[in-house]
Amino acid sequence: MPGRWGLTRPETARWSFCCATTACSRRAAAGDIAPELAAEAAAELALLQSLLAAYAAPAWLADKDEPNWLPAGPQNFWRQTPEDAVAALAAFHRRCGFGELALHRIWRWDGRLIPVHDYDKIRLSDLIGYQSQKDEVMQNTRLFVSTGRGNNLLLYGARGTGKSSLIKAVANELADAGLCLVELPLDHIVDLPRLQAELAEQPRRYIIYIDDLSFEKADQSYKITKAVLEGSVSALGGNVLIYATSNRRHLIVENWQDRDGVQHENGEVRASDSMSEKFSLADRFGQTVLFTTPNQEQYLHIVAGLAAADGIELPRAELRERALQWALWQNGCSGRTARQFVNSLAAGRGETD
Repeated sequence: MPGRWGLTRPETARWSFCCATTACSRRAAAGDIAPELAAEAAAELALLQSLLAAYAAPAWLADKDEPNWLPAGPQNFWRQTPEDAVAALAAFHRRCGFGELALHRIWRWDGRLIPVHDYDKIRLSDLIGYQSQKDEVMQNTRLFVSTGRGNNLLLYGARGTGKSSLIKAVANELADAGLCLVELPLDHIVDLPRLQAELAEQPRRYIIYIDDLSFEKADQSYKITKAVLEGSVSALGGNVLIYATSNRRHLIVENWQDRDGVQHENGEVRASDSMSEKFSLADRFGQTVLFTTPNQEQYLHIVAGLAAADGIELPRAELRERALQWALWQNGCSGRTARQFVNSLAAGRGETD
């Protein structure tokens, strides 16, 4: 029968001691573990340590990519006194939370939370240009991580300008501070309140990331999103913010008929009322970060930076000429086009090596 920490037998202990969602782990995550509860947990850990005495320290403890994820260090945890081990576990739960959410940093929602192991490890240094946008997003996120305050962000602008990459890079930069990222696909956006509720009890900060946010009409999912985003400063609770990207400033597709008065059996509805309703969702984001299409010189600056980072050496004039030809043949000047061009150069270099 599971005890205070959810411990049962040695073969299940490796997940039980930190994956269990128990009264003890919940209280530890909230920073409120009573001395009596700690004493009971220490007795359970003493029993577990005696059962595991014949085994080496579990290899999985040393394989975690989360820095300092156990305060006492994985190799020392099993050799500590039960009382010190309980303190280490309590510190772990206060920092990382409880349940499976404590063990991973990057998630995807698919009706339930699914950990992402092979995630994009892009860093801010990999993003060339758009310095003011990077500073704006980073400043807001640092405030959120340190205080729980901050604005929900709408990253709006032309396609291929690095909006999604910036969100991922900022999450990676602040991983050591406990920031987690949850990708919420647009077709699951109606689950936003349920996802919010699952994250609310955890001590770590979470960015809910929605890519390419837009709606064909003011439907149910639009209304749910609008309700959750109420106000300019996060009303989601101290550990959740929403960062969304979009190519549409007002998020909802607008038709020409929306600009005409609409006859209703109770009278005429003014066009301005309908338009205001559609525009109001974007206004619920506390902050909009604008990404404009780079001009030719900005595009070439991005190309030069990416090529240098990849160790590609070409005469400046040749690099410019080929980059401009690529932009002409492809999708015009953008950060994405620059990345694709440099990838093609790297591939060609590989073939000739």
